[in-house]
Amino acid sequence: LGRRHEKTSEEVFRVQRQALFMKSEKQAAEERLAAAHKQLEEARAEAQRLQDRHGHVEDSARLVRDKDRKITELSKEVFKLKEALNALPEPRGAPQPPPDTAVLQAKVRTLETQLVEMETRHSKVVTLYRSHLLCAVQ
Repeated sequence: LGRRHEKTSEEVFRVQRQALFMKSEKQAAEERLAAAHKQLEEARAEAQRLQDRHGHVEDSARLVRDKDRKITELSKEVFKLKEALNALPEPRGAPQPPPDTAVLQAKVRTLETQLVEMETRHSKVVTLYRSHLLCAVQ
């Protein structure tokens, strides 16, 4: 009986030690699972942020294309007006230009001003687009 009691005590001690070990293993696994869940949520948040940035980049790219097209159109119109102005005969003896020439010159100045403004806005949009693209790449 004494030996049986001793064997049983040893067996109980061994089982308790194994249970304690398994409990610590379970706790470590739960901690790893919690860390993995946290990383997953962070990755999802980062993915959403990148999708938002990608949308902004696409919007900026569309704006850049629109501004490029507008600048091209304005440049063509300015060029046509300058050609039309140069094609007009030189006034002889009259220091004052004909009214049509004055209107065309005013239109050319207005278009050149618009062109400068559009180029400024275009460069700002390109800068914004590049910064968004750089952020998205990072």
